[in-house]
Amino acid sequence: MPERINEISNPFDKLNKLMKLLRQECPWDNAQTIESLRRYTLEESHEVLEAIAIASKQGDWKPLLHELGDLLLQIAFYACIAEEEGQFNWNDVIDSLVHKMIYRHPHVFANAKPADLSVQWESLKDDEHQERKSLMDGIPPLPALQYAQKQQDRAARVGFDWVQASDIMEKMQEEMDELNVEIKAKAPLHRLEDEFGDVLFTLVNLARKLDLDAELCLMSTNRKFAQRFRGMESLSQQRKLSLSTMDTETLEQLYEDAKQELRSRND
Repeated sequence: MPERINEISNPFDKLNKLMKLLRQECPWDNAQTIESLRRYTLEESHEVLEAIAIASKQGDWKPLLHELGDLLLQIAFYACIAEEEGQFNWNDVIDSLVHKMIYRHPHVFANAKPADLSVQWESLKDDEHQERKSLMDGIPPLPALQYAQKQQDRAARVGFDWVQASDIMEKMQEEMDELNVEIKAKAPLHRLEDEFGDVLFTLVNLARKLDLDAELCLMSTNRKFAQRFRGMESLSQQRKLSLSTMDTETLEQLYEDAKQELRSRND
């Protein structure tokens, strides 16, 4: 009986009603909790990022349309559970968001003229969380590269930052040298982890100084590598070769051939 949903004209009310029906009549949806939904929320968030890349690079926006809907469903799911628990409801979520955005945009709603919008944004966010005792407090549990970049952004607010990218490049070389020493000394795992972590942290700092997002950069490279490796597999099949029997030099050449083929296809 889809008319129970389709007869509702307001799209937000329609989604809210849909979610409540699913909670009442679908055993799987009814069994979910805010804890069990976390893995799906994370998956949907990453699928949105993938769909953004497709829209940006291939001009195909349909995946983004569908993935944004899936992510929105997650929000509706949490709001529905919260309402069942007597905490808040779907409308409260929207009202809270609207109130917060009005507060954080005084240049739009209060005729303020900030010198730097990003500084204003962070300052207003800090005012909302005055209980924080440290600039390191309140950073959400992001993936490690994003978390590192947030930490570095916070530290930079008080001037604890590199002046320019070339300074970080020098630090990068220093960290690589230290890692190399540990590798040559066949250091225990915890020492290698420590030095390798320093290398990654410095790389993230370099990305931040270049106004890049380290997490998105790595995601892009992951996609690129997967494309090229699939290209290698395709070429090996065309040439009746087996990747597992090739030496390193032949594999490297096949990888380069796959790169060239992908490049010519995209040009």
